[in-house]
Amino acid sequence: MGRCAALFGVSLIGEAKLNILLTLREEPSYGYQLQDELGLNRGTVYVHLDELQEAGMLEVDRVEDDTKYYRLTENGEQLLDALGE
Repeated sequence: MGRCAALFGVSLIGEAKLNILLTLREEPSYGYQLQDELGLNRGTVYVHLDELQEAGMLEVDRVEDDTKYYRLTENGEQLLDALGE
């Protein structure tokens, strides 16, 4: 994918969602951890997590003490690969 197409793809998904996906590529994480790591507000993180889960880009990895840990799916990996990330 060319640089222009990759930039267009990033603009479609949004920088915050892209950063969430990139973070989850490293290891499963939960909302508050993503909020702290990425400097996003709580509402933004959870809206993006819901949207990315509905789109099949991530899924719940496990639940510990009512905390959902999310991980990247194969579709999420493919999207990041297509964007050159």
